[in-house]
Amino acid sequence: MAKKLFAIILNEPNHEVAERIKTAYSRVFTYTETCYLVAFDQTVITENIAEEVGLKGDDRIQEASGVVFKLNAAYSGYTKKTLWEWLNSVEEE
Repeated sequence: MAKKLFAIILNEPNHEVAERIKTAYSRVFTYTETCYLVAFDQTVITENIAEEVGLKGDDRIQEASGVVFKLNAAYSGYTKKTLWEWLNSVEEE
């Protein structure tokens, strides 16, 4: 089954959101302290992720703001080698 990839982008670093991301998801790549990638086997929607990490919903972290994007497995650029390795390992699972 193909992995579903999502990007969580914060307007500014937020320790509580970062901890929720790292606790909630087993497949996380921390690109920067405002950008995280997560991978799933099962179907999930962006709204569920935003709520779970505290960007939306009843349990929202008031000082946190950001957005969740579903990625389509198309990417290009020159960046950290560890990002390409993480993406490759997710695709191979």
